[in-house]
Amino acid sequence: MGSVSRFVCSSAASALCFVAAASVHADTLAKIKKSGEFVLGHRESSSPFSFNADNGTAAGYTVDICLRVFEQIKEELKMKDLKLKYVAVKPADRIAAVKDGRIDVECGSTTNTAARQKDVAFSYTTFVAGARLLAKKDAKLGDIDKMKGKSLAVTEKTTTERVINQTNAERNLGLKIVVAKDHPEGFKKMETGEVDAVANDDALLLGLAARAANPSQYDFVGKFLSVEPYGIMFRKDDPAFAAVVDKAVGKLFGTGEIFKIYAKWFESGTFKLPMNQYMKENVRLPNKYGVQ
Repeated sequence: MGSVSRFVCSSAASALCFVAAASVHADTLAKIKKSGEFVLGHRESSSPFSFNADNGTAAGYTVDICLRVFEQIKEELKMKDLKLKYVAVKPADRIAAVKDGRIDVECGSTTNTAARQKDVAFSYTTFVAGARLLAKKDAKLGDIDKMKGKSLAVTEKTTTERVINQTNAERNLGLKIVVAKDHPEGFKKMETGEVDAVANDDALLLGLAARAANPSQYDFVGKFLSVEPYGIMFRKDDPAFAAVVDKAVGKLFGTGEIFKIYAKWFESGTFKLPMNQYMKENVRLPNKYGVQ
C-alpha cells in the first residue's frame, strides 16, 4: 500500500481491514487488478454529465471521459479483458463511496473544492460551470436581488446550496430555500410552481430544461453566482492511479478529442452551450485548481 499500515487484520475481518487500510494508503490499481474490474461511479440524473442509460449502464459527458480512463487502465495493467462495473451514487454519498472503495472514480458533476480535497483527489478540471437560477419566463424575475421573499429550490450537499445560502445571508434577501434530494426534484419544484426558481450549475439546468415538455418556456435569471470547476474524484494519496487518470484526461486535451466530446453533449439539440473561455484555457493549460 505504499507504507506500513497501522491496522492489524485477522482472517475473519480481512475485507473490512482492506477498506480501512485503503482509506489511509490507497492502491487503486492493485485493487482493480485483484478484482478484475473497474468500478465507475455515476450519477443517476445529472444530465448531460452523468445519468442512467436505458441499457442499465450510464451515459454523459463525464462518463465518456471516464471511459477513456478505463481504456488507459486496461493499457497500463495489460488487462484487455478488464470488466467495467457501473455503480450509481447520489450527491449525499458520492464522497463516501470514493473513500470507502465502493467506486474507483466518481464520474458526475462534482466541483473541485478545497474542503473536498481533504477527503478525495481530483483529476484535471474536466468542465467549468457556473451557478445560476432558472425560472419560467413569464415569472419575470429579472435578478436574484429582486427576488426578496421569494422561493427557490437547490439540490442538497452541493456547492450551489452553499453559494445560495451565503448569497441569501450576505444580501439579506429573505429567500425561502427548499432543499431537493436531486437535480430533477429541484427542477420539478420550479416547474410545478412550488418554488419561484431553481438554482444549479448552468449546464445542469440546460440539461433539465431540454428534457422538459416545453423547454422554450424557461430562461436564466440574472448572472453567474459562482465559477465551478468540475473534476473526476478518486481516492487520495494514490499517485500511481492519479498518474493514469491524468494521462487519460491529458490525452483528450492534447489531441483535441475533448472538443468532440463537448460538442456531442453541449452543442446539439434545443439548448446549446458554447465552451466558455475558462474551459478553453483549461484545455490549453490543464490544472486542478479548486475553489474555496
